[in-house]
Amino acid sequence: MADEEARETAAPEEGEAKEAAATDTQALKDQRIAELTDDLKRLQADFDNYKKRVEKEWNERSKLATQRLMTDLLAVLDSFEKAIEDTKKNSDNDSLKAGLEGLQKQLLQTLQREGLKEIKADGKFDPFVHEALMREERSDVEEGEILEIYQKGYAIGQKPLRPTRVKVAIKKVDPEENGDYTNDTKTNHKTEEDEDKTQ
Repeated sequence: MADEEARETAAPEEGEAKEAAATDTQALKDQRIAELTDDLKRLQADFDNYKKRVEKEWNERSKLATQRLMTDLLAVLDSFEKAIEDTKKNSDNDSLKAGLEGLQKQLLQTLQREGLKEIKADGKFDPFVHEALMREERSDVEEGEILEIYQKGYAIGQKPLRPTRVKVAIKKVDPEENGDYTNDTKTNHKTEEDEDKTQ
């Protein structure tokens, strides 16, 4: 009888202990969730700040690069103005030509300092950097050979800004190699007519 009473009093105590343990476990889970949520919010804020900082730095670099290029181009603009003034005073075509060539060289050097490169067009057609405006049948050169440059192309590093516009050679088709069957057909027709006449 005493054992039964002891068991009855122990059963509620065990239930309370289990309930308390479950409550403690839930409290620990809630605490861990709150900590992880705070960590996630901090990471999100850090990432947002990083994005803003990178964007700001990129904009500043872009402005500086543009400013430097504009400063370099001002020297070319000054040279153009001087050349125009010189043409008003001097009508010598040779000196005008020399002046324009000098301006072209100055402008090209300025752009090359910024990474501009001319796309070469001496050889085979490359669809990644060339644009074929015309094709010409030729038997004296290989197919795909560049015959003429209409407009120079330029790239910055490996990235093309504008393709080189060119005329490209295509293989000249020989009517005999192509299979011109018109003569054969006429010959066949004549043969059939001749056979009809003989019969």
